[in-house]
Amino acid sequence: MPKLTDSSIRAAKCPAGKTRIEMADSACPGLMLRVTASGVKTFVFRYWSPLLSKTVNLTIGQYNDVDLSDAREKVADHRKEIARDEDPRARKRADRRKAARAEELSFDAFADLYITEYVIGAGGKEALQVFNETGRWPEVADPNKKSWRNDIQYLKRCREEWGRLPAASITDDDVADLLDTIAETAPVSANRTQSVLHKAFKWGKQPGRKYVPSNPLEGLERRGGKEKKRDRVLTDDEIKTLWWGLDKPDVPADREICLAIRFILATMVRPYQAAGANIAELTALGTANALYDMPPGRVKKDRAVLVPLSDVAAAIVDEAIADEEQEVLFPSKFGDGSTPIARASISQALSGKKFGKMVGDKKEDRPGIREFLGMAHFTAHDLRRTAATIARRAGAPRADVKAMLDHVNGDVTEVYDKYDMLPEKRLVVNILAGELRRIISDATVPALAA
Repeated sequence: MPKLTDSSIRAAKCPAGKTRIEMADSACPGLMLRVTASGVKTFVFRYWSPLLSKTVNLTIGQYNDVDLSDAREKVADHRKEIARDEDPRARKRADRRKAARAEELSFDAFADLYITEYVIGAGGKEALQVFNETGRWPEVADPNKKSWRNDIQYLKRCREEWGRLPAASITDDDVADLLDTIAETAPVSANRTQSVLHKAFKWGKQPGRKYVPSNPLEGLERRGGKEKKRDRVLTDDEIKTLWWGLDKPDVPADREICLAIRFILATMVRPYQAAGANIAELTALGTANALYDMPPGRVKKDRAVLVPLSDVAAAIVDEAIADEEQEVLFPSKFGDGSTPIARASISQALSGKKFGKMVGDKKEDRPGIREFLGMAHFTAHDLRRTAATIARRAGAPRADVKAMLDHVNGDVTEVYDKYDMLPEKRLVVNILAGELRRIISDATVPALAA
C-alpha cells in the first residue's frame, strides 16, 4: 500500500471499464482517495463505527478543495473522536440536519453561515462573536476573500428584507423584486448584490451542506445591467381588480399584508417603508393634517421624511390598528403586535409560494394574489410607480410628485434647502385619493375633507 503524494493523486485515473477506484494512504490509516470515471477525486475516511458496529465511510472533501495535508489532519481529528467512543459521521450528520432544517434556518442564520464558513473561513465564527458583542467586525488575519467586508455590506439589505424568513423559502420573484428596487437608484450595487447572493445560494445548496434546496438566482439576468428599465403601471381596471380582490374572504394573504399593499398604492411609499411603519410615527390621525413621519433609518441617505396621509390612506390606517396595545401598523402574525411584517412577505403574498402548505401528508403550492385574481405580473414596487402615474395623469405637478416619491437631486443645494414641501405633497396625495376613488367606484371610501 503506497503512500499518497500530490503527484500520485494528480496522476491517478480510473481504468476504462470501471466506475471508480480507491487508493489507500499508508501514511494515514483509514484515509482513502476515491477516483471516479469522470475524473472527480475525493478524500474519504474509512473507519470502524463504534455506534453501528460496522465499517463506514465519511467524505472529507474533493481534492483541491481539501489538500492532502488537510485531509490527514481531519482524519487525525476524527480518530480522536473515535477514541472518545464518538462516531464522527453520526455527529457530522446530526450537525447538518440541525442546520439544514428549512423552516428553522432563517436567511439571517444562512447569511451568517456563508460569511463565517466561506467568505471569512478560519476565524469566521470568532469574528461573528465579536461583531455580535460590539457591533463591529474585527480585522481578520487571512480571510478566504479579501473583499469579505463587501460581501457583508451587500448582504445587509437582503437581511433587512428577508432576515426572519426561512432561507429555503426565498424565490426568484423575491430576489428580482429586491434587486429591481436597488437598481432603481444604484444599478451597480444591484449587480454586486446579485453576484454575492448567487454565490451564497450556490454554496449553500452543495452536497454536504444542503442549507437550501436550490439557487433562486440560477439563470436570473442581471437586474442592474443592460436591461430595460422597469415601467410596469397597472391599468385602471387592474387597480380596481386588485383593490376589491384584497377584500375577498379566500384571498391567499393575511389581512395585514393586504392592507399594506393598499397603503403603498395610497401613499407612494416604498414597500419596506410601508411594512416597517410604527404607530408612533403616525400623527394627527383623524384630522386633515394626518402624517406618516418616517425616521431617518427608514429613508435613503438617513433623512427624515414627512408623508401626508389622505383620507383614503387614513381609512387604511384605521382598519390596520385593531388593538390599542399594537405598536406597529401592520403586525406580523408571528409576533405580539410589536413585530412588523417583513417587506418580503408582501412580495411572497403577491407571488405565492411553491410547496407552501400541507394538505394531508403532502405539501402543495400556495397561489399568490396575482394568480388568484388572474392578473399579469407586477411587483409591490410597481404599485408605487402606478400611484405616481395616476396622480400625474390627474394634474399633480411633476416636481411635487417627485417630492412624494422622495427622489432627491443629490446636489449640494440639498444640504441647504430643508423645505419639506408638505403643502405640495398633501395636494398630491389628495389628487391621488380622488383618482383612486374614481377608479374603484366606491362611495364608502371616505371623501376628502373640504
